[in-house]
Amino acid sequence: MRKTFRIAFLAVLAAPAVALASGFEVINVNPRDLALSSSGVAAQEDAAATFQNPAALSKLSGLNLSLAGSMLSLRTKWTGTAAYPGKETTKFAPTPPVAMYVAYGTKLAGRGLGFGLGVGTPGGGQMKWDDQWEGRGRIITVERRMLGFYLNGGYEIAPWLRVGGGAIYYEGIQYLKQGIQPFPDAYAELDTKGGGFAYQLSAEVKPLENLTLGFDYKHKGTMHMKGDAHFQVPPSLVGPTTQDQDVKQDLTFPNRIDTGLAWRVAKPVLVTLQYSWSRFVVYNQDLFEGETTAITVPRDYRNGNVIRGGVEWTALPTLRLRAGMMRDWSGLRTSTLSPTLPDSNTTGYSLGAGWDAGADFGLNAAVFYGDRDKQTSTGTAAFPGSYKTDVWIVALGFTWRTDLGNR
Repeated sequence: MRKTFRIAFLAVLAAPAVALASGFEVINVNPRDLALSSSGVAAQEDAAATFQNPAALSKLSGLNLSLAGSMLSLRTKWTGTAAYPGKETTKFAPTPPVAMYVAYGTKLAGRGLGFGLGVGTPGGGQMKWDDQWEGRGRIITVERRMLGFYLNGGYEIAPWLRVGGGAIYYEGIQYLKQGIQPFPDAYAELDTKGGGFAYQLSAEVKPLENLTLGFDYKHKGTMHMKGDAHFQVPPSLVGPTTQDQDVKQDLTFPNRIDTGLAWRVAKPVLVTLQYSWSRFVVYNQDLFEGETTAITVPRDYRNGNVIRGGVEWTALPTLRLRAGMMRDWSGLRTSTLSPTLPDSNTTGYSLGAGWDAGADFGLNAAVFYGDRDKQTSTGTAAFPGSYKTDVWIVALGFTWRTDLGNR
């Protein structure tokens, strides 16, 4: 399993990331956006608009690059109950989500026209528990890797109105390992991959010289994933349901709406506000269907809501300082809370800076901390216990731009 070059390449780019909104969504790790807690739907200014708001691509002139990587670390602590006593903390496993975009801007009939192409990490999740922890019968390892490939354009209809949109392709890779109780060395492995298309629509409106409104909609995309299952069981468990076999799963990445404003309250100070909504009611369950067996993980999510805000201060002509904050109300239900995805409401804080090293080149860096509320499972479907997660992300990237028409 996972031996081809294609899978290995994708595994590096889409290395597991932690969900920082409802379900398995991941916060935008482009350094400028991350420093603003991803509140910049109305404040895009470079090729990263390919993901956040393609309408803003129409403001670009010439070639524009925005390339960034990040290092993400999460720590989840589980505390058991009387029936499942003990404590367990996930293993340290830092991962590198990416945000890499290239764009080109020109004029058409005297109006701005831009195109962008790029790849990001819009979703995913990783949980690595000890092989013999109390909940091994539910899960030992989850590696859900997702890449989003974006091909978008933007056009200036009027000086105050820009529109954009295009195509999205989601590619997913999953690996799951689950113990088989009460046998300490017995386990099942699932390995799947696949993709699906979606689309994106956006707009940018400038009603006042110092005020910009932004809107972005990403339609849901269903990844049709196929792979195989492997079972390691004692002779007493060998049978049709524990034989190696092909498996399949349809995994839907939900619709998402981002709407917000960017208000220049003073010449050096830009304030951003944003509301994000994710239609996670589509995430009812994870169903892996095999030839002779099936594994179902109930989810039963509601929609997710996030309020975000940020400030960008031009401290010097070449230096911009940034800060942000967000509050996410996840659509999880405690009755289906699972160690495969110990989701919770989250408060996030971010800091960052940008330095213009020259007329064409800039460096950006950001750090983000996500403090997830302690969440306790309820009901009989969930695995008993409570979960507390802390998240750290450090991102670094550069932008490069040049108006080729003037060179």
